[in-house]
Amino acid sequence: MLAPQIEYSDREERIEFIQERFHCKAPSCGGCGSCNLPDGVPAAEYFADYIDGKVEFV
Repeated sequence: MLAPQIEYSDREERIEFIQERFHCKAPSCGGCGSCNLPDGVPAAEYFADYIDGKVEFV
């Protein structure tokens, strides 16, 4: 699945993409690390700027 472009998506679509792509359970994350991000940071937190529409997903 390709990341929704900011121009053509809303916040909820971007959250859904991040949760599906990284198997993120945020906001109820216990730092499980299933997303394999540095220091077990939840994917929703790590990609907050993308979710908020500030930068495109890279």
